Amino acid sequence: MATLLHSADAGRSTSSFAHVIEAASNMLGLWRQRIVTRRELGYLDDRMLQDIGFSRLDADREMSKPFWRE
Repeated sequence: MATLLHSADAGRSTSSFAHVIEAASNMLGLWRQRIVTRRELGYLDDRMLQDIGFSRLDADREMSKPFWRE
């Protein structure tokens, strides 16, 4: 019985670890996406920014944010 309980706990630990790794991977992906997106805003001219509803000031503010900020 103790072996069965121990095995169940081990499976839960591995599952928890996998969730932590998955969450960390998702966070890194989100941060990378923010870096790329904010950099790409710098390549847009004023007309292109206007097309997406941004002003140059909006773009500058967004580009100045650190990658970990929403």
